Amino acid sequence: MKTSQLNYQLKKLKEYLALKTQMVNHQGIIREVVSGVEHSWIYYLMLLMAGLIALLGLLTNSVAVVIGAMLISPLMGPIISSGLALTIGDLPLARRAFRTIAVSVALTILLSAFVTFLSPLKEPTAEILARVRPNIYDLFIAVLSGIVGAVALCTKRNYLITATGVAVATAVIPPLSVAGYGLGTGQIMLGLGGFLLFFTNFVAIVLTSDLVFFIMGFRTSHVESIKYSQRTRLLIIAALLAFISIPLVYTLVVDIRKVNTNKRVEKVLKKYLNKEDSSRMTGYVVKELKNRTNIRASVNTISYIAKSVEQAITSDLNENLGAPVDLHLEQVLVASEKLPEQHTAPLLPQKPKETVAEISAKASKLVGTAEQLLSAALSPFPLTDTRLAFSGSRQPLEASATLRRDWPVSNDELLLLTRQLEQTLEQPLHLKIKTAPFVPPISFSKDGSLTPESVTALAVIKQLPGGPDRYRYRLVVTGRTNGLLLTTLHKHFTEQLQVPEKALEIKNRNTKGPAEIVLRVMR
Repeated sequence: MKTSQLNYQLKKLKEYLALKTQMVNHQGIIREVVSGVEHSWIYYLMLLMAGLIALLGLLTNSVAVVIGAMLISPLMGPIISSGLALTIGDLPLARRAFRTIAVSVALTILLSAFVTFLSPLKEPTAEILARVRPNIYDLFIAVLSGIVGAVALCTKRNYLITATGVAVATAVIPPLSVAGYGLGTGQIMLGLGGFLLFFTNFVAIVLTSDLVFFIMGFRTSHVESIKYSQRTRLLIIAALLAFISIPLVYTLVVDIRKVNTNKRVEKVLKKYLNKEDSSRMTGYVVKELKNRTNIRASVNTISYIAKSVEQAITSDLNENLGAPVDLHLEQVLVASEKLPEQHTAPLLPQKPKETVAEISAKASKLVGTAEQLLSAALSPFPLTDTRLAFSGSRQPLEASATLRRDWPVSNDELLLLTRQLEQTLEQPLHLKIKTAPFVPPISFSKDGSLTPESVTALAVIKQLPGGPDRYRYRLVVTGRTNGLLLTTLHKHFTEQLQVPEKALEIKNRNTKGPAEIVLRVMR
């Protein structure tokens, strides 16, 4: 009974996937992905600028700058292209994609190494050290991001914001800047750690996107040129897996061992140091040296811990870890009860209260920073009326703004923008964004031509992300309008703004009153 039910569920799943596969525009997606491999001077300029911005953000320990470099990096294009090439068996496309990736990696590392060599800032920051030792969680993040990116590409569901999220989550450009930093400062092992993080993300995205493309119905039949057998593609994937398996397995084993070691150390330390009304452990650090394990623990205590207790802790740790242990206790004496009221006067001078002018200046600076970040993230759509409301010291900020765009802000966009603002302003907040018409009503001069104001307002269409042909344009006409005006407007859209004629729609509403033409730009 269970077997038949399982077979029935598998059959239903296959039918569902087959139905969804029919809805995928395979040839269109292949053309779009292949275009991501076509490298040009613009591609390499954006790549090198992204690598340089990431390096400067790492050297100055600025999270916001590093995130900005992730967003402008074009390296995800050839990476996704290589995954699709493996799926459809197009080895020429795979060679082009991997060649582009190899050149991109080499140029980014060399530029980062050269700038680091010239830079006066050479000390490793927290942002650099966070990217020199990839672990299993980085692999999981890359796997999930590759799945999401490929599914979004195939279904076109919120692809722009999803692709941005994938770029931030996987972060393929900062690790390359770290590799260049290690090369420029002579810290080869540190640079290899950054390159290993990039390589882990790269292979995980390629293989998971390959799997998603296969499930979405991409086959060798979609390739017009030479088709390669499934065996050839499997050999390539197996070789790639074998190539990456050694460092990833090593990382996995080391991380599991480190986690187990930390758990054992924490258990022993809490056993001896967490005594009610007497002492409590506040933190510990474990460093594994060549032949010994160095453990440094901090503890709040009402009296110094006896040497016999330290020896007992060391002996217990030696037995649990199976290796010699060097234990260092950092003891902080604290009072066991509340101090008398007469002794609670502050030892340091109190900070004077801020004036209204100082508070106003800080609030204006926060509003300016928030508006600048939101405007950059939502460009070219204008942002107005940015406001911050302060509810209290323990309440998150209430941020609001008006976006001139003809479709609402999605939950994914709102979440990403909220997180970017929280990281930049360094405090939690709630973000609300209202939408207003992208372009004001279109007006004409007495001679029937467009007014300079309308020409300027419509010119922003050429700056839309992805180009004008990615959108639909609806002209809503109310009142009595001269047909010559519509002809002039139609010609301006198709010739001056390069809008495809099939993307332009004119909708007449026969109403009384003065004529008015309103444009709606739709995705």
